[in-house]
Amino acid sequence: MSDATAANQKQILANQKQVLANQKQILGNQKRIESNQAKLDRLLKNQKKLDQILANQKTILAKLG
Repeated sequence: MSDATAANQKQILANQKQVLANQKQILGNQKRIESNQAKLDRLLKNQKKLDQILANQKTILAKLG
């Protein structure tokens, strides 16, 4: 094996290790995104409930006024 071939293979291996590290980081990011999305979904659900409460309060105030 020539020195150039060995150097290329060493660089390929280093690149593959970097790709694996990047993929691991991407997976971690995806898990955080999923967690954040679940939190956002709960917030939206709560917001809808709050909107309904506000609408009910307006109805009650209109009937009282």
